[in-house]
Amino acid sequence: MKLHLSPIIQIKALVSLVLMLMTSVAMAATPEEEGLVEVYSPDSLVELHVRQDNLADYKTRRERHGIYFGLEYENYVPSSFVSINDGKTYQELFNGEAIPIFNLAMDYKYNFVLGSLALGASAGMGSIEDDRSGDKRTLEITKYMATLKFTLDNLMKEPYVAPYVGMSMYQMSITDKSTTNSVSESPPMGYAYTFGLLLQLDWLDYDVAKNATFNYGLENTFIDVFMTQYLASGGDADANMETDPNWGVGLRMEF
Repeated sequence: MKLHLSPIIQIKALVSLVLMLMTSVAMAATPEEEGLVEVYSPDSLVELHVRQDNLADYKTRRERHGIYFGLEYENYVPSSFVSINDGKTYQELFNGEAIPIFNLAMDYKYNFVLGSLALGASAGMGSIEDDRSGDKRTLEITKYMATLKFTLDNLMKEPYVAPYVGMSMYQMSITDKSTTNSVSESPPMGYAYTFGLLLQLDWLDYDVAKNATFNYGLENTFIDVFMTQYLASGGDADANMETDPNWGVGLRMEF
């Protein structure tokens, strides 16, 4: 018996056959064709190097070398100073009040198991003005220092508190002004010593601190509280910039 199909059924069968053939061809792609889909141009790839220890504690992640950058305020009182102009003492001229000195400091830092050694330099300026002596007097100071510091910053996993001690060589340039005269002098280099305490600020905002480490290499931010005593330099003919221990405070960043 001969089977007769309607035109509509014939068209449906033809469409189904075409779809089956297209599907078979797509599934039968050669290995070479498949490989073309998975190959990327090296120029379109980005290689990203990420330090895996950024979230580790400071004791674990710190490297051998580092840098300190600091801004400092120092309460400087040269109590032994005698004016070049008229022989009046610092007490007579300024009543023993402090000269505010602002310092900018930078240090190279070498880390080891006991802590760290830092060798650096700083520069600062300050002045004081008074007329209690009956004449308007001004004392201006520019100070340069080279300092070697030892810091105990490896005692804990994070340096929440890090005591340090430093020895310095300093050079000062002073200008002693009155209403009628101005005398400038640079006494010989002298020595100073410092005792200080670094107080870490990173724990105040952990996420911000870690982002700063990851993006900028900022390892720590500290409040720096210190006491410095300047020893006498030169002879009797030189200005005496010796002091008792002076306090100071600053912001120190470690990279």
